[in-house]
Amino acid sequence: MEQKIKFIIIGLIGFSVVCLFLFLQATGSQQLLVRERNDLKSENTTLTNKISQLELELNGNKDRIDSLRLDRDKVVENLGDLQKKFELVSKTRDELIEKLKSQRQQPAVVQPEVDLQNTDAYWGGILKAKTDLEIQLTSLRSELRNLQISNESLQRDKGALEIDVHSLRNEKLDLLRQLDYNQKLLDSMSQEVVRERNDKVKIQDSFKNIKNESAVLIKQLGSLNSRKSALDRKLQDLQVGKDTVEKRLGEMETMLTERIAQISFLKDELDAIKSGKPSASLESKPRESVELPAIVVRSTSAAQKENPLKVDALIFSGKILAVNPDNNFVVIDLGTTSGIKHGDAFNVYREGKSIGSIAVIQVRENISACDIKTMSTPLKIGDSIK
Repeated sequence: MEQKIKFIIIGLIGFSVVCLFLFLQATGSQQLLVRERNDLKSENTTLTNKISQLELELNGNKDRIDSLRLDRDKVVENLGDLQKKFELVSKTRDELIEKLKSQRQQPAVVQPEVDLQNTDAYWGGILKAKTDLEIQLTSLRSELRNLQISNESLQRDKGALEIDVHSLRNEKLDLLRQLDYNQKLLDSMSQEVVRERNDKVKIQDSFKNIKNESAVLIKQLGSLNSRKSALDRKLQDLQVGKDTVEKRLGEMETMLTERIAQISFLKDELDAIKSGKPSASLESKPRESVELPAIVVRSTSAAQKENPLKVDALIFSGKILAVNPDNNFVVIDLGTTSGIKHGDAFNVYREGKSIGSIAVIQVRENISACDIKTMSTPLKIGDSIK
């Protein structure tokens, strides 16, 4: 029983240690998941800020592209105006050249001096206008060339900005995908944290139940120990009672041996008296005048004829010499000399009626201890057994 209790206690201690280890492991993993979740949150916040910054840069680039488009449209419009002016100037120049050619081909006419002067002034004005037109044409060509160069640079800037916008869009898509992945990872980690918390709560509940069961088992162990102590005390009392009974049985055996010796001595004296021989005890004693009652001597056959059951009773029956109701046993006057063995059963009679049954548990030479099996009335000293 003690080994079983020790095994139970060791098993409870081992189970408690395992539960505590699982609880600590779950707590550590939960803290690790919380730190990872916080890191992912911070990374998610950083990515969100970066996306916002990129969106701002993208909007700024879009504004720049729009402004460049407006500048390009203005430049193209100015270029168209300049082209029209250049065409008009070219047309005017061609007309003047045609007029000059036609004037040179015409024959010279003698005119008055006044007319020659007017003609020189006229041609001087034309030459001046031509020079002015050539200067304007040159300036328009230079402006057109500058506008073409600026247009080409704007085109290059536009291409670079479009490449930047495309790369920014790709980065935005990558960041959005990364953000989506981080969000999913965050959701999965949140679910794992919730699951870990639920497992932790279950482990705590099971640990409480185990603790309560351990307390109940400790109480039961205390009660078992108290019962064991009580049983030990009872066993000691039984051992003391057994020693007392054995002592009493020894005393009774000694007493019965002495009584049997006395009975044998008296029988020898009776046999001597029947045979008419004086006994040794009588011879050893001084003779005194003693009046004895008349002794009737009968033959054995006559005695058996008068009471045949008495002889059977003397041979096959016995009596109860002592009763111990506390320990539930009796002592009878039959032993190994009468052929009694351990386990023999007898019925108890009083006034010819059966009042119980007994069984032999210990055997001595002339007495035996018997356990009381059944009884209708309490057994007494002198009850006959058979």
